[in-house]
Amino acid sequence: MSRTTWNELRSLAGIAAPLAVTQASQLVMSLAASVMLGRLSGSALAAGGLCAIFIQALTVVSQGVIAGAHPLMAAAKGKSETETTERDGAAYAFGGAVLVGLAFSLLSVAILLNLPSVLAPFGVAPEILGDVQQFIGRAAWALPAILWIAPIRLYCSVSGKSWLIMASVGLGALCYVPLLSGLTFGIFDSPGNGIAGAGLAYVIAWWLIAGGLTAYAIARRHLPLSTFRSAFPTAATAAKDVWSIGWPIALIYAAELGMTLVLTLITSGFGTVAIIANQIAYTLNSIAFNPIVAIGQAATVRVAYHLGAGRGATALLAGNLSLIVAAGLMALFGMILLVASDDITRLFLSTATADFAAIQAMAQRLIMILAAFLVFDGLQSAANGALRGLKDTRVPMIIGLCGYWLLGVPIAILLSFGIGMGVVGVWFGILAGITSVACALLLRWKSLAHIAVASAADPSDTRRGRSMLRKLTSPT
Repeated sequence: MSRTTWNELRSLAGIAAPLAVTQASQLVMSLAASVMLGRLSGSALAAGGLCAIFIQALTVVSQGVIAGAHPLMAAAKGKSETETTERDGAAYAFGGAVLVGLAFSLLSVAILLNLPSVLAPFGVAPEILGDVQQFIGRAAWALPAILWIAPIRLYCSVSGKSWLIMASVGLGALCYVPLLSGLTFGIFDSPGNGIAGAGLAYVIAWWLIAGGLTAYAIARRHLPLSTFRSAFPTAATAAKDVWSIGWPIALIYAAELGMTLVLTLITSGFGTVAIIANQIAYTLNSIAFNPIVAIGQAATVRVAYHLGAGRGATALLAGNLSLIVAAGLMALFGMILLVASDDITRLFLSTATADFAAIQAMAQRLIMILAAFLVFDGLQSAANGALRGLKDTRVPMIIGLCGYWLLGVPIAILLSFGIGMGVVGVWFGILAGITSVACALLLRWKSLAHIAVASAADPSDTRRGRSMLRKLTSPT
């Protein structure tokens, strides 16, 4: 391995590892909630799972728009190391991201508070709808805190301080677990509040994380007050630039998560066994996928950073390394799932749960399908991240829409209803959608990345190569 490759791999890891630990901390919170709600009842677990899917969908889509600030911040940092600039480009993008996050947090809360009405037409059992109402009425108010953290996370990752987000979310997760237990089941002689207490614990934990992170970052000047002073006067203008890059990213996320949501709603009609088995498989997919999101974010930073500094060949290297690492990690996780599939259900449910044997058998089948597409899921996430570093977001958006909705959803509906495969057919549809998108994005990256190399490969043709790059990386 050459020194350049090794150094770039270390830089990717330096950004991705703290972000991955952050994602893992969030998963600890999700897993703790799943386990404790499963101890309450199968209905509580199913309700918590449905709420978690909608919360994640709205959070991820909102963060997709906010992520439009990421390549702007990274490119500004790279450019500042080679050129003198008057405007603080990172602060400019930060202000736009904060404004976008505020707007989407208000929209998300409004949608979540009406979730029972959304679920009712899909035949969800009344007892599950009742639990959904109790949980989401409190948990929805965590979204403003989560979306306030998002711009700070982008800013810290670009400035090499991802550890700050890792520490804050990690400490929050440590507080969340006892808080969740106490508010759900009670502490000492006080009674618990059941699933309503779980929703309240979720809100308290995220506001503690957001408040503590903000106070510490400002006090230690990791997020200087000068950043706010520079950011907010131009926030409205910056929000337009963030939106221009971010809305296709959000639509990519929405296409994949929308497919998952629609198919989850379809699954709701197959009965409680299918809902619970689907939730177990979905949680495992989230565990595997979240670290890969961190690799995609690191790829965005490194590719955009090198392009901003005029190093096209190194940008190509950064993107390729992210693909290799993502594929390797997902392959490893898939093997672990296959080996441990017999015992996984017991981690979520007591063996005394009604229909435990049927749930376990269904969950095992879904886990096998999940293991089959994990590598492709990792590749599509890393490729998306690398392409975002090139500010190429609109063609990947089209690829995502076509792969997930013109291929994945029709196949899922055909197999689940037309052939009668039920929830298993739904997951085969997800497999088809993700695999097709991954292959198309890999081809897109291979094609466009060589344009980035043009400015570095032939010094005599630097002007033409950089002209190509400016066209490629234009935010509009």
